[in-house]
Parts: sequence; structure tokens; C-alpha cells
Amino acid sequence: MGRRLAIGLLVAVVPAALAGGAYAKMMMTEEQGPPSFQLLGRPLGGLTAAKPGPAYLAGSRIAAAGEGALVIDADTGALLRTDKGGALVAQLAIGKAAGLLAYDLESATAYIADRSGDRVVAVKVGAGGTLTVTRSWATPAEPYGIALAPDRKTLLVTTIADRTLVAYDPAAGTERWRIPLGREPRNVAISPDGTRALVAYLATGTVDEIELGDAHRAEHVALATTGASPRRGRPGSSAAAAGQSYARAAFTVAFMGDHQAVVPFQRETPVQQTGGGERVGSYGGGAEAPVVHELAFLGVGEHHETQVIAQIGQHQPRAIAWDGARDNLYVAGLGTDSILQIRHASQVTIAGGQETTLAIGRATCGPDGVAVADDGAVLVWCSFSRSVERVQFGNAADLAAQDPKLAPGPSLLPSALTADEHAGMELFASASPEVSRRGGLACASCHPDVRADGLSWRIDKHELQTPLLAGRVVGTHPYKWDGGDPTLRDSLTSTMKRLGGNGLDARQTSMLAAYLESVPAVRTPTREPAAVARGKALFDGPTLGCRSCHDGERYTDQERHKLSGTLAESDTPSLVGLAASAPYFHDGSAATLEALLRDRGAVHGMADTAKLDDKQVADLTAFLETL
Repeated sequence: MGRRLAIGLLVAVVPAALAGGAYAKMMMTEEQGPPSFQLLGRPLGGLTAAKPGPAYLAGSRIAAAGEGALVIDADTGALLRTDKGGALVAQLAIGKAAGLLAYDLESATAYIADRSGDRVVAVKVGAGGTLTVTRSWATPAEPYGIALAPDRKTLLVTTIADRTLVAYDPAAGTERWRIPLGREPRNVAISPDGTRALVAYLATGTVDEIELGDAHRAEHVALATTGASPRRGRPGSSAAAAGQSYARAAFTVAFMGDHQAVVPFQRETPVQQTGGGERVGSYGGGAEAPVVHELAFLGVGEHHETQVIAQIGQHQPRAIAWDGARDNLYVAGLGTDSILQIRHASQVTIAGGQETTLAIGRATCGPDGVAVADDGAVLVWCSFSRSVERVQFGNAADLAAQDPKLAPGPSLLPSALTADEHAGMELFASASPEVSRRGGLACASCHPDVRADGLSWRIDKHELQTPLLAGRVVGTHPYKWDGGDPTLRDSLTSTMKRLGGNGLDARQTSMLAAYLESVPAVRTPTREPAAVARGKALFDGPTLGCRSCHDGERYTDQERHKLSGTLAESDTPSLVGLAASAPYFHDGSAATLEALLRDRGAVHGMADTAKLDDKQVADLTAFLETL
């Protein structure tokens, strides 16, 4: 089950903004499996051990707590305390779809981002395992990532809907400062010396490096990709160059010492170079795997100009943990149900360690959190089985002779989903041969967090934008941009054909549909009420006529219309969750709502918005973002 991994080295350090060039040779085809671990460049690490810091410097779903663990379960919204065997000691309701936690072992206090309740909750972990809320405070809309500074006097929180990073005094719950963030921020991590923080994103292809001094200055750092062409195209645009790759789905980030960090992400090539041999009906149109999973090793601070990329076999690497005492990095793949060990992770002697599947028998784990216990054991939060799995990796002296030892704990509580919805959730994340060719893709590859990657994919000789799914499935048929699939089951069946797998049977298709129908709409950002009211009046009024096509609970007439552009007819999309679904139009040619309203996309013939002044455009945008 476990195996030792080889590492391959090239000769150059990768500049932070580099894409393409010599690294095109490393791209794999769909007939090849992904490498378990392959470093595409010279290691960044030094010759001395990197300085470790406490686990609370980055948020996670799981934290080591004494001999057991502390877990925040997104499925039920419960905070769970377990013993060494993974059995439940105590639980506390926090809020459905909860964000991450940071656990201060010294004060035995956990800080949890209540994603649906717009608050941070501080919980005291008692000596007997009791969980007691000591205080809570309000945040901007949809808190998710959370990290505690080394001196434990500042707590950083990212918010998804309101796109902010907020610093709090954790003792008083008072705000110290805030700065704006980009689209779809997720976890945040703080360096062991407390001088800077990093924020990961799902949809920007960047991480933010933030100085934590008086200025709180943020710098956007592009994640290097290994695309097949150095040409550039605007993400989501139909004009994007064939072969251009984009970094997406960076859920988390971790520091390895003061001057190095690691970010897991996926590289997507939505429009491939084909040399005239386009594969019609597939995603990307080419023969190469359109999604590859990678780690970016970043130099930070004075070393911020460099980064190195490694390809990994962990599909959807949503959870990582660095064991600073032993310099081992652990990366868990949600789509492959596996975990990878990387030894000497912060050093020039970096090497592949062991890899193992986390599934036990027929039970799927769904790793969504990783932590390291004092004895070096790896604690994995299995979000599908809602259990804690303890993994003991072999020692460095004889890795080849020792498979990792797995000790799964019991399921701690029932899912909040129905049986069919839960099975559909597992299928949505699964990178199996049933879903895609050689298990290279999952539904979640292009729809991280059941949202959208913000790209336009080459499909059937058109560039078609990835649609938002959360809250946009029920009552919005027909499906696909041309309205060609009358029901959700039809749409899922045609999607599976494009993915090229063995296919789902009727029962599995129904379960996948049940899950998608259960996912709530995305949270909307906070906007000034008066501006929203003025924008609504414009939307409802006869001059623009928006309601003629975008009416009802889902803001769609469920009809097809002839518009300019590459499609003969276009289905009227729902406007639910519009703020989280950029770019716009079927080809993604309008990068923002303002561009759409100013008629700057490649599709024309909808409402006549040319006469709107700047204030009206701002008001209408504010209203649309609240749908």
C-alpha cells in the first residue's frame, strides 16, 4: 500500500511569474499516470534546519490536542474532541459549513471560523475533554481561514464573500485592522517570526504576501505554471492562448521556516495546442491531461523572487501539514483518498518519502485536514467518513521495508446529508476511472467548492465558461450554455462523456444530481443598502428590461435566445450567486460585471446599458452582486 518515491531534479530555479518554456516537456499525456512526486527545479532549501513554529500559525480542519485531536466538521458544523484511538470525547455545535480552526495548545483555546454565522468562536478545551464557548465576535461575511500569530496576540481571519483579511485581538475580540483581498480567498498562514502572512486563493492564480508591520502592505505573487506555451491570455477569455496554463484551487498554504512556504494547487490548461488534431467533445481539446496537481515552494521575504514547482499524484490537495521537528511535509489528496510524505521538505536534500491510500475496505476517507502529533504520527480528518485516521509513516532508516501503518477511528457522527446526497458528494470529488480517463479529472477539478475555476474551456470547438453550480441547479433547466440538455441527469451524463471515464450508472447519476441539488447558494457580499435599492429599481424598470429574461426566484426565464457570439442560441443563465461567477457570458469574454454592463464582452444584444452613467453602473453592479 505504501511505497518509497523517487525525486527528479532539473537545473533552474523558477522565477515567480514564469509560465511555459522548458517545463513544457514535463507535461503528461492522459495515457500516463501523474508522478507521485517530481520536483521541477533546484530545491530552495538551505543546509540548516528551518525554524518550526506552533501549529496554530495556519488554519486546519484538525489539530493535535494532547493524545487526541480537535476537529471542525464542515458537514455538520460540529467541533469534535477525540481520544488517541479516534473515539469521540465531546462535541459542540458551531455552525453548518464551518470554516477552519486554529488551536492554541498552551491556553487550550480553539478559535473557529463560523462560516455561516459570520463570527469567530473561541472555545476552551477542558482537561476532561469538555468544550466550552468562552466568547465570540462578529466578522465580515463568510469567515473561513484563520491563523494565530506566534505571540498569540493577533488572530487573522479571511472572509470569502466580503473578500477581506481582518486582524483581531483574540483576547478581546476587537478588530485591529483589515485589508481587501481578491476573489475566493481561503486559508491564511503566518510565518514563525510573525513578520508576514500568506493568503491562498481558489480563482486568482496568486497568493498574497502581507507584511504584518504597521503598513500591512500586500503583494500578489503569481504561482508559476508549466504551460506548453509562453504566450499569455487573460484568464477566462476566449482569446486566451492555446497551451496557456492557470493556477487554480489553492485551498491552503503553510510556512516551512521564516523564509519558505508551500502552496498546493492545480494547474489547468483549458485550451490546449492540438496541431490540428482537436479532440472534439473533451475538455481542453487536446491529448494532454488538462489538470495537473502541483506544489509551489515559495521563497518569501528577502527570497520572494523565487519558487519551485513539484508535480504530485495527490488529486485535489486540500490539506497539508509540515512536521518542523522532523522536516517532513504531508500532502493529502481529496480526489485520490491518499497522503504523500515529503522528507527534508525545507532542505536542498528534499526527497520523496512514502505514499499510501487512506481508504479502509470500502470506506472512503475524503481527507480534508492533516495534523502532526507529538510522536510524529499523522492525524487525518476523513471528511466523508467523519473519522480521524492515525497514520504512522516509516522511519528514514528503512523506508522501503516499512509500509505506513493506518489506524482508522470510528465514525464520530452521522452526516447532515441524506444517503444519496452524501454518495453524490463523494462522486463529485472522486478522481476515479468511472468519472474520467485514467482518473485524471473530477467534477471538483473545474468546480472547486462547488463553484467555478473562472476559466473558459475548449469544448466542441467553442470556448465555454465554467458555470457556477452552488445554488444554480434547481429550477434552472435546460442545462449547458446552449441549453442542449433538458434535465440535470442529461447534463451529468453528457459531462461524464466529456470526461472520458467508464461512466456512471443511472443510480450513481441520480446520487450526483441529488448532491448538486442540495448545495446552497453562495454567500453574497455586503453592499450599501441605498445603492442596492437604486440598482434594483434599474433592474426592475422598463428601460433596461432585465426582468424580461431574468425573472423569478432563480432569475432566469429558462429559455434560449439568439445573441451575437459563437453559439447559435444561448441559454439564459441564472443570476444567483453572480458575484462569485466571474467572468461572464458563455465565452467568459466579460471579465467583470462592469465590463458586462458597459458592453465590453464579445456577446451583444441584451439590455441596452450604454446610456447608464457611472453611478448607475455602480448601483446596478451592487444589486447584481447581492443576488
